[in-house]
Amino acid sequence: MSGETNGSSGSENISERLDFSLEGLDQGASLLSTATPAATSVADPQTPAYINKQYSTDYVPEKAGFAHLGEPQELVRKLDQVGYQCLPHLAIQVSLLLNTPTAKIRTLLLEGPSGCGKSFMAKSLAKISGAELMCLSCYKDMPLDALIESQSQFAIASAMAGEKIEAEKLMNLGILSRAFLKSQKGPVILLIDELDKPDSAIDTFFLGPIQDARIWLESRGPIDANPENLLIMFTKNFNRKLDEALLRRCHPILMTYLDSTLERKILSPHCDPRLVANLVGVADRMRNSGGSYQFERPPAPEELLTAGLYVSKLLEWGITDFAYVGKCVWPIIAKSEHDRAVMEHMMRYHPDFMDPLVMDSRNAKIDEIHARLGRIVLHEIIADPDASRREAAWTDLDYN
Repeated sequence: MSGETNGSSGSENISERLDFSLEGLDQGASLLSTATPAATSVADPQTPAYINKQYSTDYVPEKAGFAHLGEPQELVRKLDQVGYQCLPHLAIQVSLLLNTPTAKIRTLLLEGPSGCGKSFMAKSLAKISGAELMCLSCYKDMPLDALIESQSQFAIASAMAGEKIEAEKLMNLGILSRAFLKSQKGPVILLIDELDKPDSAIDTFFLGPIQDARIWLESRGPIDANPENLLIMFTKNFNRKLDEALLRRCHPILMTYLDSTLERKILSPHCDPRLVANLVGVADRMRNSGGSYQFERPPAPEELLTAGLYVSKLLEWGITDFAYVGKCVWPIIAKSEHDRAVMEHMMRYHPDFMDPLVMDSRNAKIDEIHARLGRIVLHEIIADPDASRREAAWTDLDYN
């Protein structure tokens, strides 16, 4: 994507470039139907097992544990090594919690809009601390008893069949109990994601365990947690208020979207610098529009990266039509019906996006509106063949 190439202003028929031959598809289907069945594949013992990069990393902490994450500047540096761009204020708040002595369980409450990096922060903290990450995604009407312990249907069936089963094995430990138990041997981060989706009854399940670092069970003796080895992280959006007693036990942090500087840092290793600047500029406009252009959910860095990778792939395929590129980017950065409507309104009527060649924005076709976004995204990457005409039109309108 070095330099500029001539692009289409919307007249090129994209369907011709993406046309598929039905005859070719029929031939391919025929070949498949007559092909000799492949032998049943057997896993090659020499092939390494797939590793989920979201939960694993090449980063190796010098010492496992939360006490070794250091001061805020060191925390920012370590998080950067695993791909998390941490705002200074957020690093200070986390460092205060982790470095202040306490007898109860350290608990973070991360509240913010979807896509601002709440869950990713938990994954990143687990990587740099060497902690085991345990996750629970909450949902409406979820069974709450299973947080502590629940009946083992297999053990009960075995007992009914005449097998001798120990009392403890009749009950399965819930995720909260397992996290407490594992913290006795090493660092654990328990991520309780979207705590505000169930009703407020779930909040009370955490009060005693957080305060006392102990869980009382019916099937066995109490389980104590090592407060130095356990960090509970709650995430929530803005669906409901939490119980006052739980709030008193948490360190609350209000998270926001990253600023443009950190967004550029995230996108730069993957996209052309000019494309990064263009996409971040669009996101900045959406975040700061206000007034008549109030977006519910401006794009998060992950969505900007997706848009950047999509545009890069379109250019690699030779698709440079402004309208088509804008059409592809549109649903990535404005996902809700409300935000898509606001985006269209802004592209049609905001003075910064007016097109002197199409002065009747109210009745302009949607392809032309998509093209306006495409020209912004591809600014200084793909040359606008109508640039001189637009400049002359602005001059005629005495626009300054």
